[in-house]
Amino acid sequence: MAKRVIKFWDKIIVVLLGVLGLSGMLYSCMKYGMPEVENASLYELKGVVTDKETSNPIQNIQIIRRDRDTIYTDIDGKYAFRDINYGGCSYPLKFEDIDGEENGGEFAPVDIYIDFTTEDIVERDRGSVWCDKTINIELEKKK
Repeated sequence: MAKRVIKFWDKIIVVLLGVLGLSGMLYSCMKYGMPEVENASLYELKGVVTDKETSNPIQNIQIIRRDRDTIYTDIDGKYAFRDINYGGCSYPLKFEDIDGEENGGEFAPVDIYIDFTTEDIVERDRGSVWCDKTINIELEKKK
């Protein structure tokens, strides 16, 4: 009887460890060659959002990353995410016009996925290594 109870608990422990180990793998997909970081301050993503037709910068475009952080373009159409907690996976961004006609027209939303690569590694002050990526986006007016 005691052996059956031990075998039962052994199976439960194996299943739990398997599930916990698998769930940990889902969030750790660092790419080979990328710097290993303990804090998120080593990654920066920036760019300019412009009107595809006129090449003019667009202010107040909402940019959402991973459905949790939201920023807006400034008067020059610039945006920047700093201190990105990046795990090496494809990184979703959504660019959306939230003020309609106010900035010269109503623009269609754009969804993109970006990846940091070894080409994005740059040295910053005091020899620290950063991943720095620039993504410029052209939005088209809604038809």
